[in-house]
Amino acid sequence: MKKKENNYISIKESRKIIKYNNRQMRFYEAQKRRKKEEKDYTSLMRDENNIIEIDGLKTVFFTDNGTVMSVNGVSFDIPKSKIVGVVGESGCGKSVTSLSIMQLVQAPQGQVTEGEIRFNSDELGYDENGKKKAYDITKMPTSEMYKVRGKDITMIFQEPMTSLNPVFTIGNQLDEISFTHNTKITKEEAKARSIELLTKVGIAMPEHVYGCYPHELSGGMRQRVMIAMALIGNPKLIIADEPTTALDVTIQAQILELLKELQKEQGCSIMLITHDLGVIAEMADEVVVMYAGRVIEKGTARDIFLNPMHPYTIGLQKSKPLITSDSNKPLYSIPGQVPNPINLPNTCYFKNRCSKCKAKCDGNYPPEIKVSDTHYVSCYLYEKEVGNQND
Repeated sequence: MKKKENNYISIKESRKIIKYNNRQMRFYEAQKRRKKEEKDYTSLMRDENNIIEIDGLKTVFFTDNGTVMSVNGVSFDIPKSKIVGVVGESGCGKSVTSLSIMQLVQAPQGQVTEGEIRFNSDELGYDENGKKKAYDITKMPTSEMYKVRGKDITMIFQEPMTSLNPVFTIGNQLDEISFTHNTKITKEEAKARSIELLTKVGIAMPEHVYGCYPHELSGGMRQRVMIAMALIGNPKLIIADEPTTALDVTIQAQILELLKELQKEQGCSIMLITHDLGVIAEMADEVVVMYAGRVIEKGTARDIFLNPMHPYTIGLQKSKPLITSDSNKPLYSIPGQVPNPINLPNTCYFKNRCSKCKAKCDGNYPPEIKVSDTHYVSCYLYEKEVGNQND
């Protein structure tokens, strides 16, 4: 009689998983605490016009049911003074990728296990061959990351009410960042800087708001405070993790317009994470589409919106309601389920949901195919087409 397959694990298997998890977590945590020389966590930029280069990033979570591959070999660049939109459905690895850049993945369960995140820091200069040196964030000790996080790389979180401390005033929380990254600054200078930024992000009566507690402000004002907080150290990169999710439509538009203006004024880069393709079309210069922990398509906003190639990207665009849509017809939804991130197949992760599947899709995961100088897609449908272009 054939044994029935189920999702349950035996006590023996559970003990084996826990033993493996403990060994792995101890190893990666020890790596973070280990004293390192600067050369151990520096690398070289592939292109010095990028502020961040992510290569083969793998971030996993060690759970009682097994190892969750949350980010599985992600590679993309964030150029200087550009807005890069990262889009995909919930659980595709967008936020975990951003947390990996910030070294904020919840430890000890969450760990970056492979890959490089090269950060183009001005203070490192060039090597003897004229190549731009960079910090490799995946190898940086936590003590060194404190100097970068909150100053050169900052983050605007999804929910401003839980990001601000309810027991401290807005001014206290803004000033703290100035004191952390500039030990010589006086209280008066820190206050002046905080009020200057509150004014810059469009808050009326900034002196009054400086003395307020978070619960005294509306959602839109709290999000403006978070943006002011992100700008205090004159960052080179701002990561905006769904910054408008908790806000109504009118305030969303104001916050996005503010971010765009500040990006141009400050000359910084923005990594914008969102579900909303409309926001991406309006804001982003380049777009990265993620699915089940991998980048499945990337290119300029024009490439992705005018010539979407991966069936998943096409499905995402079809599921967006239009003003011309027939109100009597249900909205399009991509059929099927995302694969289990614990036991991912070696084949294309989208295979079981794809209507354009062919025989080769049963083979190994498709490689990244270069469609044009700016457009890349991981799909066997375009392998032959690109091959003909190269002949």
